[in-house]
Order: sequence, then structure tokens, then C-alpha cells
Amino acid sequence: MPALSQDDILKELKKGVFRPVYLLHGEEPYPIDVVSDYIEAHAMPEADRTFNQTVVYGRDTTGKKIALECDQYPTFAERRVVIVREAQNTSAITELEPYVSRHLDTTVLVLCHKYKLLAKNTRLYKAIDKAGGAIMETKALYDNQMPQWISSHAMKQGFAIEDKAADLLAEFVGTNMGDAAAAIEKIRSAVGPNLKTITADMVSENVGISKEYNAFELRDALFKRDRAKAMRIVKAFGQNEKQYPVQAVIAALYNGFDHLFTYCFVRSKTQSDDAAVKAALAAGERSPYMVQKNFAPAAKLYSATQCMRITQLLADYDMRSKGYNWPETSNRDMLVDVVSRILG
Repeated sequence: MPALSQDDILKELKKGVFRPVYLLHGEEPYPIDVVSDYIEAHAMPEADRTFNQTVVYGRDTTGKKIALECDQYPTFAERRVVIVREAQNTSAITELEPYVSRHLDTTVLVLCHKYKLLAKNTRLYKAIDKAGGAIMETKALYDNQMPQWISSHAMKQGFAIEDKAADLLAEFVGTNMGDAAAAIEKIRSAVGPNLKTITADMVSENVGISKEYNAFELRDALFKRDRAKAMRIVKAFGQNEKQYPVQAVIAALYNGFDHLFTYCFVRSKTQSDDAAVKAALAAGERSPYMVQKNFAPAAKLYSATQCMRITQLLADYDMRSKGYNWPETSNRDMLVDVVSRILG
């Protein structure tokens, strides 16, 4: 059976379909929490949970003990639910295989196996698959995938989010889906039921992110060759190195100039603004309007060759920021050096 997504499983659960076993495993914990929390809240009425719902932690149990919990019949209820949090820490978890192979139809077993996969060649994994269990495999996102995930998550909650707001939030939380979801919920609670679109102002006011001093504003200042603004932002970064880690700033600049290179290259080859915009969107930009607004003027100040040189420079500084061939220095000094070399 192919692995299911978070949305696939939630769709089944909302229809009242519960499988005998859920293996929720992988690098990213947030989807695992979403599915397990939904099962915990909706598998049975609250009045039935005292005797029929058990939550244990992997470090406190073993595969055999979990099997014993699962082998009990429900007490005056439709089903019994056993949720194993941090299942990756369970001692001898593969000893669950005999139970899974002959599972009770009245028990729902949920294995929250975080940060790594349960090996597909184990007898337990194969038994879960054969028993008709639901298997969800999660993967950590890359930095450049996070804004799109934030936009998609907001839409699922019933409202939109501006591209700039999603970028700001992604810069603030990194690739942590849980932190992003919590920030969005914080904004929704603050704004109230009339929320239709999350703006950059809302992110700034409710999450504590500066609209003026962030990596995307630095990118835009460089796109405009505005040295004074770029250095003002770098100075602000230097005053709070924890909030503005140099690696994250360099990564944002790299993505920006990499996408600008794509725009400039395609535009020079095709002499078509539309083709250049489509290429930038394919590279990872999300808004045709913002591409036109930011990239078209920047293309008059940077050639494709210059963009390529800058991305190579930023890749070099990314390595240096991680300790390769560079003396220990402050974020501010490194970024001053980067900005000076980009602007020439």
C-alpha cells in the first residue's frame, strides 16, 4: 500500500473510518502530531476515554507491553485506542509484530515514530502494511519550500496570507511547521473571526518580526543597489545575531539572486518578459506580480553573469559561516563583507 498523506488520513477519519494501526513516521513531527491529536480527540466520546483510551510514551514501555494494551477489548464502547508517543524510543518495538499480524478490529493503535523512519524491511512494517494499516511518511521541508507550506496551511484554515507575510513568517520560524502553525493561530486569535487575509503588518504586530529589518528587505535593497538601506539592515542584524542568524540571511539572499539569475537569463535569451516571469515562478517565486515588481527593475541593474557570480559568492560565504576557511567573526562583519562585495 502506498504511503498516505496527512490530508488523506484526516479525510478518512472525518468520515468515521478508523484503521487498526497507524504508523506515523519520519523527519517532520508536525503532521504526526496533527493526525494523532485528531484521533485522540475524535475516536470516541469523551465519556468513553477513561477506560478505553491509553496514551503512553516510548521511553516508558516496550513492544510487548504495548501489545498487551492493544489486546484488551473496549469497555462499553465501540473501540479502544492506544497512542504511543515518541514511539521511536520504544524498547524492542518490533515485538509488536505478532499482535499487528492478528490485531483486534476493536483496537486502534497509533505509533508516533518521530524524526526517523521505521525501516521498511522490518517484519513490523510489513505486518502493518498487510493488516491494512495507515502509513504516513513525513519529510522535513527545505527553506525555500516553507513559504508555500505556510500559504497552503493558511488556506486550509480558511483564510489567505500575503506572499510577503508568508516570507516573513518563514524567515522567523525556519523550517519548523509547528512553530509556523502556532504563529498563524496566534494571529487568527488576535485578529478575530473576521480575518480574511494575513498581512505583513499582522505578522509584525502579533509575532514580533520587524517589517523593515529582515532578510527579504535586505534582498530588495540589494536588488535596488541601495547601499545605505542594506547597511542599515545589516547593522540591525548585528544587534540581534540570535534572531538573525547569518546562515539564514545568506540562504535567503542566495535564493533571491538565484531566481533573479533565472529571470535575467531567460529574458536575455527570449526577449520575453512573460517567459522570464514564468521561469522565476518555476524556480520558486510565488507571485507574478511580485516578480514583475522586484525582478524587472533589478534586471536593469544586474546581468545574468553578475547574478551567477553573486550566487557563487554567497555559496562560498555559506560555507564560511559554518566555519570553513574563515576566522571567527560576528554576523555583522560577515554580512558587511558580503554586501560590499555584491554591490562592488
